[in-house]
Amino acid sequence: MLKQTRQRVASVLRALGSLLPPGSDRRRDASRLIQPWRQDSARTYPTIGLTPSRLLAFLQAADAGSPQMQFELFSEMLQKWPRLAAVEATRRLALTGLDWEVSQATVEATETTRSDAAERAADFCRASLASLERFREVLDHMANAIGYGIAVAELVWEDGRLADLVPVPYSRLSGDPHEPWRLRVLTEDEPSLGVTLDEQPNKWIIHKPRALPGRQFDGGLLRASALLYLAQNLSFKDWLIFSQIAGMPVRVAQFEPGTPETDKQKLLKMLETLGTDAVAVFGKNVDLQFVEPARGGARPYEPLQNYCNTEITILWLGQHLTTDLRASGSRAAAEVHDRVREDLLVDDIADESQSIRRDVLTPLVRAKFGDGVPVPHLRRSLVQSVDTKVLADTLAVAVNQLGLAVPARWVHQALGIPQPQADEPVLAARSKP
Repeated sequence: MLKQTRQRVASVLRALGSLLPPGSDRRRDASRLIQPWRQDSARTYPTIGLTPSRLLAFLQAADAGSPQMQFELFSEMLQKWPRLAAVEATRRLALTGLDWEVSQATVEATETTRSDAAERAADFCRASLASLERFREVLDHMANAIGYGIAVAELVWEDGRLADLVPVPYSRLSGDPHEPWRLRVLTEDEPSLGVTLDEQPNKWIIHKPRALPGRQFDGGLLRASALLYLAQNLSFKDWLIFSQIAGMPVRVAQFEPGTPETDKQKLLKMLETLGTDAVAVFGKNVDLQFVEPARGGARPYEPLQNYCNTEITILWLGQHLTTDLRASGSRAAAEVHDRVREDLLVDDIADESQSIRRDVLTPLVRAKFGDGVPVPHLRRSLVQSVDTKVLADTLAVAVNQLGLAVPARWVHQALGIPQPQADEPVLAARSKP
């Protein structure tokens, strides 16, 4: 019965779409499900009037399979809290700013046939990903899963080849109303319930860095940041009100007994205007006084703001000494804290590599070469953040003293030195005395 109802709704929507003028049909690619949709730009601004009870309602709705308000809340949190936006960008850009490459799967040296197949598969996947115009965009979208907890992209296949990748807006994600642990994506043909992702193999990239079994929408750092945002936002509003009141004196006007009510209202209006215009006209019978407020400082608002900023930094970066200049600590301690941040980067790289290998590289290899061919890996180049002098000294020891075989291509890439072209003049090493 439910399936028949969904089919009738889809047929009605398609019929309405047929009434549009020629050339306005958005279904240009029948194999692509995620098409531009007007609802993607709709906003409800959930942070306006946000309270603990409303925040709890958003999180409970996400747990029940309706995460749209939670995701929109996350987006506004990043827009309204500069510290949160800064640490989120630091964590995310540390990943997306690294170069990527496809490396072949490791096989035993004695398996020559499998080694050749692994090399061909890696070359094919490397060329396929390089030909996708939006692959970088999809990688950036997947990095949002660090905060949102999930990121989904569509694989568009044409004639057996991967033709495109399409990021799925967060407003399209939902859970099954009867089975919330099953992920769905709203489409044009299924605008209310959406399509179930696990029923379409090799069609979706589902990236969940900290996946919780049976729980789709509560694994991101932005969910853990929501309570800190609420405390920071409410205290910041109170701080602004406090600053406005404490920054100007209280204006008091005394009038004679028996003054008409209309004169009292005019006098009150003059006092209100006096706070902005600093100019007013009063009669001689009006006793005007300015009462200076007590200068009690910014407490308790500033300590609460500092606490929220510190805790949100520790949540995202694992430390705060590299961002809080006012924090006491030595340079050695700051370097230790920075290594903590690098540990998080290594983990983010591993999560991304696992999702790309499972949902993109494996279907590519199986579609081209069939089963049994080793699937390559997506790697990020961490050498970009290494001091080139330290790296050069390490290479000198590795090659000259330890006799290790280091690929010249990797050395050029690590040191940022381009490989010479044919017949191009190069610098020669000085002869040793």
